[in-house]
Amino acid sequence: MLRQGHFKELLSDWGRTNFARGRKQHQGPPKPSSPTCTIQMIIGGEEDASINNLTFTTTHKLKRSITHERYDKLEESIIFDKSDTHGLAFPHYDALVITLQILNTDVRCIIVDDGSGACIIHPILAQMKLEDKIVPSCITLTGFNNIVERTSGEITLPVLAGGVTLETTFHIVEHDMTYNAIIGRPWIHSMRDIPYSLYQVIKFPTPWGIFSIRGEQCTSGECYRITLDYMTTH
Repeated sequence: MLRQGHFKELLSDWGRTNFARGRKQHQGPPKPSSPTCTIQMIIGGEEDASINNLTFTTTHKLKRSITHERYDKLEESIIFDKSDTHGLAFPHYDALVITLQILNTDVRCIIVDDGSGACIIHPILAQMKLEDKIVPSCITLTGFNNIVERTSGEITLPVLAGGVTLETTFHIVEHDMTYNAIIGRPWIHSMRDIPYSLYQVIKFPTPWGIFSIRGEQCTSGECYRITLDYMTTH
C-alpha cells in the first residue's frame, strides 16, 4: 500500500527518508546500450589486426554513449564474503581479468592492476577506435626491475562500468601485449574501485548501490599461458 502512495502521511520524517531511500535502491543502474561488437583477443602486427577472425584495416568511428559520471559518495560498506567465491577454483594465483565496455564495444582480456600508475591499451585497439584522436605523447614507464618503456601516444576513451561512464586516458605502447588493456590506478582510484584478485571480483559505489564485476578466471589462466609460450619462443 505504501508503494502505491497510500498512508504516507502516517510516516514519521525518519520513516519517509528511509522509505524513499529504499525505493531508490530498487531502481538499479540504467540499461546500457548494446555493444556493437565484442573483442576477445587481439593477435596481429602493425598493419592488420585479426580480431574474432575478422581483419580490420580501417578506422571505425562509433557513437559515444554517456550515462552517468563518476560517483563520489559511499553510503554503504563494500564487503567481500564467501558468496563472492562461487564458481572459483582454489587455490589460485590468477590475476584479475575482466570485460569492460569501451566506446560501445565489449573488450575482454583487460587486467586490473593496482600496481600500475597508468592505463595502457593495445595499439591496434586504439587505432580501430578513433585513430584521429590519438595524441602523440611520450612518457616513461618503469617496471619493477627498472626496465624502461616509452609510450608513443595517448587516447581518451569512455569506459562504462555499472552504469557509470568515466573518460579514461590510455597510453599506447608499441609492442605486443598479452592483454587488450591494462586498467591501472588512475581508473581504479577515480571510480573508487576495490579490486580483490583472490575472490576474482572488483567492487565500487554507484548511485544505485555497490556494483560488482566478476573476474574471468579461465581467461586469466589462458592469458598467463600465452605469456609463458611467448617467453619460451622469443
